[in-house]
Amino acid sequence: MRVKLVVALIAALTLAAPVAAEPTDLLGTWHVLVHYKDKITNNPDTERWEDRIWVFKTEGSRMAWSDYPIVVFDEKKGRFDNSSGRNSRVLHFWEPNAAQLSEIHEGLAINQRGARTKRMKGSPAEGWTSAKGRRGYRSLNVVTFEETWTIEMNGDLPKFIRDDVMGSASTESMEGRTQFETETIEDGGNTLRGRFERDGGDRAGTFRLTRSGSTRSVGSSGKTLQDKVSSGERLNLMLAGHLTELPGEHDEDWYRAKIEDGTLTQDDRFALRAAFEQRLKETLGSDTERTTYRVIMQNLARKMERLFVEDGKSMSDLRKMLRDGQLKP
Repeated sequence: MRVKLVVALIAALTLAAPVAAEPTDLLGTWHVLVHYKDKITNNPDTERWEDRIWVFKTEGSRMAWSDYPIVVFDEKKGRFDNSSGRNSRVLHFWEPNAAQLSEIHEGLAINQRGARTKRMKGSPAEGWTSAKGRRGYRSLNVVTFEETWTIEMNGDLPKFIRDDVMGSASTESMEGRTQFETETIEDGGNTLRGRFERDGGDRAGTFRLTRSGSTRSVGSSGKTLQDKVSSGERLNLMLAGHLTELPGEHDEDWYRAKIEDGTLTQDDRFALRAAFEQRLKETLGSDTERTTYRVIMQNLARKMERLFVEDGKSMSDLRKMLRDGQLKP
């Protein structure tokens, strides 16, 4: 009876222990979700959150840690609130829904704005750091900023640390630290959970790293380069089937004469560009309501006007270039 009790107790303790199932492999892409409260704000009990993408790669004997603070989901539900007239994070702990979880696993879009990369020396067993040894030379009059990223290993549990130091030789340094201390590793090493702390605990909460698919870059519009290329190709195919003439073809000689004698005004050019854009809209019909196509048509009209006025292309040249896909948005 006593033996069975001891065995049961050991089994229970083993199940409860927060240990890693296997050595941590950080290489790859991770979605980072932080839930925290900020005690130095006017509303210290407000639930806050932020998310970002981390990418870890090996570069020779070094580890490169890239941080992307702007994450773009196709499924935006529950993340932001614009009821106040500006897009702000919802004031509660956001959790991804099923569609958003699927996007994380497949790979998210990132905006390059604010992205940073640190190259670190070290090893998987000992950890990694971007520190360069001795702190660099400091001038009496010049304020410098130094940032060090470190990954400490507590067995298989990584601790991610960012130290910021600002100051000069004649002033007292201002130092800040942000740390993500892993406490458990789940899902075969694909999920890391732990404690988040910044500036001595002024901001504190929890974090979760979820292994993600490869990222793709987007601009401020949220459209990838491939999205834009595909939209342009579809537009060219539609133009090839429906565009029969361009505005100004009946007045081409008048435009050309004004170009040659130098009397074509900027207003004339704007009017021609607007006419090109309007003709493209008429050709595409209801498809012009799509934001991507509107931007493409504006770009095409601008290029067409420049080709006609500055490069001497005829209207028939422009039509042929559009139909053959030689005129790219």
